[in-house]
Amino acid sequence: MKIIKYALIFVLGVILATAMMFLELPFWFIYVSVVVIYLLLLVAPQMYTVYKSKDLNKIEHYLEKNKRKPIFAYPLALKTGDQEQIVRSIEEILKRHKQPYMQEVYKTMLALFENNVSKFEQLAKQISKEPLRTYYIAYAEALKGNFDEATTLKNQLPKEWMQHAIAAVIAKEQGNINLFEKEVDKSIDLATGVQKYSLYYSFQLDID
Repeated sequence: MKIIKYALIFVLGVILATAMMFLELPFWFIYVSVVVIYLLLLVAPQMYTVYKSKDLNKIEHYLEKNKRKPIFAYPLALKTGDQEQIVRSIEEILKRHKQPYMQEVYKTMLALFENNVSKFEQLAKQISKEPLRTYYIAYAEALKGNFDEATTLKNQLPKEWMQHAIAAVIAKEQGNINLFEKEVDKSIDLATGVQKYSLYYSFQLDID
């Protein structure tokens, strides 16, 4: 199927280039147009799946095709519910991706999955960029039972899925299971792409 897809795109590019040459358009214009068309047809659908899709099956199919990349293997590890596999997948991301921000975020997540709340809070405060810094600090405050502070931080978050995710954590820590499930559903419904997939299976760990 991939060969057929790429062949069709190639043929389309040749036809487009030929048509523009027939119209005697400038070479630079033909070149840029063909490159843009290729990018739109090859890259745009993948970008949409990663960042905007709401179809969990479609997202999982993409993750399975790209699971050799640690960043995509991690969400699949979440689905297994296997704590050791999840931790290993995060450790693999930390080995492969040395960018400071990636290190900050995934070390924080590692502490969370290791149930080390004090370390989780400490690392969350070291995240250099928003909104994940506030998100994980609010998460830590909820786990510590500081619900008023967690709520204050929650209300500062710019993304609605984040607000409902923190509200779900607060509800869970307060023992309000009905509210927890409602907030989980709202958070997952508002999230998109790989984030939606990761969120869905992260909360499954809490529900199970």
